[in-house]
Amino acid sequence: MGLTLTDSKRRILSLLEDEPRHGYVLAKELNVQGSTIYQHLSELEAADYIEGEEDGRRTVYSLTEKAELILRAERS
Repeated sequence: MGLTLTDSKRRILSLLEDEPRHGYVLAKELNVQGSTIYQHLSELEAADYIEGEEDGRRTVYSLTEKAELILRAERS
């Protein structure tokens, strides 16, 4: 069974659609705690909706093609 895209996860994907971001920025923009955002990011990454790339001590997250296709399909 696949990952259920909750409103919170959709909001994360929408922000990442604009530009890649690291977890701290996402947490701040969504006004949630760091532990919450990293749980969502972990689940999204495990389901192949996002990918993380190390940038120094931080990980920058961006959408995968799978997530881009799903977001486009939901808007159609």
